[in-house]
Amino acid sequence: MLPQVAPLLVASTVLTIAVAIFDETALSFLGLSDPSTISLGSIMAHAFERAAISTGAWWAIVPPGVLVTLLILACSLIGGALEDALNPRLRVAHLSARTFRLRPLVGRGKDAL
Repeated sequence: MLPQVAPLLVASTVLTIAVAIFDETALSFLGLSDPSTISLGSIMAHAFERAAISTGAWWAIVPPGVLVTLLILACSLIGGALEDALNPRLRVAHLSARTFRLRPLVGRGKDAL
């Protein structure tokens, strides 16, 4: 039973990491985490409290926001790729939307390359 469930567990774990990153950032931004720790959410919260956007200091809030977005996107893409690579049920060619194969050139033999 484990070989059938293992690919789903791996993909689910990677996607859970993305959710944990988002949850920690959101809770830290709202001030519901340990105030002595430094995190991306607390950096954005301090910049927001000091009106960084309205004073023109966009670099205080945009890079942490972009970093969180890229981390969550990377985890989602890695989770999807691992699920596609490890799940044997997705290897059926007519069911998988993400299969990519190079087709041979029509009308040319093997020695024409």
